[in-house]
Amino acid sequence: MTAISVTASGAPLGEIFAEAFANLYSQGIRSVLALLGITIGTASIIAMLSIGNMGQLEALKSFKNMGVDMLQIRAAPNGSGAAGFDRRLVDALPGNDPDILAAMPLSIGRETVATGGKTADLATVAISPGFATLARLPLRIGRLIGDADECGLVAVVGDGATTKLSAPGAALLPGAKIAVGNYAYTVIGILGATPTEAMNPADYNDAVFVPFGCSRRVMPGGDPNTALIQLKPGTDSVAVGERVKTRLANATSVLTIVDARALVTMMKAQMGVYTRLLAAIGGVSLLVGGIGVMNVMLMSVMERRREIGLRAAIGATPRDLQLMFLIEAAVLALVGGIVGVALGVGASYFMARAMHWSFAVALYVLPLGTGVAGIVGMMFGLYPAITASRVDPIEALRAE
Repeated sequence: MTAISVTASGAPLGEIFAEAFANLYSQGIRSVLALLGITIGTASIIAMLSIGNMGQLEALKSFKNMGVDMLQIRAAPNGSGAAGFDRRLVDALPGNDPDILAAMPLSIGRETVATGGKTADLATVAISPGFATLARLPLRIGRLIGDADECGLVAVVGDGATTKLSAPGAALLPGAKIAVGNYAYTVIGILGATPTEAMNPADYNDAVFVPFGCSRRVMPGGDPNTALIQLKPGTDSVAVGERVKTRLANATSVLTIVDARALVTMMKAQMGVYTRLLAAIGGVSLLVGGIGVMNVMLMSVMERRREIGLRAAIGATPRDLQLMFLIEAAVLALVGGIVGVALGVGASYFMARAMHWSFAVALYVLPLGTGVAGIVGMMFGLYPAITASRVDPIEALRAE
């Protein structure tokens, strides 16, 4: 006889668990109703934690290309003139601030673009050659804007803009001419579909990219109105943002800073609040399920008084009786917990499909769900177990 496989009274654990299952099975619908509360509570907790985890992963995906060590400076008009800042100040930022790795000036506007009888209102983005690498623009056909194109009438067209400017049987391809405002540009490249990210200053899919050098042709003012700043990892982005804002400040523009790290922190905080709120709702359901377990076990103690008395008469100790009912409560809760975990994972999967998210389950929630269900079952099964251990065997055997 080993201490692991045998209880204090000598009954093997396997036999005790088998007996617990048999007793719960004999109670039929009552056990099923008690299971429902535990199942719903566990499923709610698992689903909410998984959905919260997937939401955070999706939020982080919006920084996949450029990372979280980024600042975006935007200029808005401070009066009737065009907003912007001096390009030379932007170009000098990496040399003047040791916490800045790269700085890209952009000029963003909107213009009517036409070709071959097709016309579309599109974003126009004036860029430097290094921007495509920083933003990881996916080239589908042709080439990107290079150093030799600084003042050329050439353009790269986004995936969605290409569709809008293509006619049936006459897709827009490199070499085609497009009219951007009053100027004719030659298309040198077509981009693939670009994912929408939080730090994108414009929808790159619906945009036409032109060289920054002579962008005054199609951009009001001609100065950059946006700057993307790549920081060294671990840099204090708030402090760097304020320094950059001070350097670029001018009387014609109001500058605002978009901090990727601050956005990530805000998104995580929001998801954390929603997750805790919904998990609390699931906890209430689990609590109600625990009360159901206690109710079932108390009814079982009342109906099995003669059995309890007989067990006590042939040598079962109060501890044996407590253990017997505690195991029944734990089995009831664990079965509900396992079913709840399966339902919670299933609900998370359907939620991911509905939201077009990548399905992912945080592994820590699986033992957490069944563990919490088991603890709830033990807690609410404790009182019925103590009640059973205090039954007087003589009175129980005399009772009809």
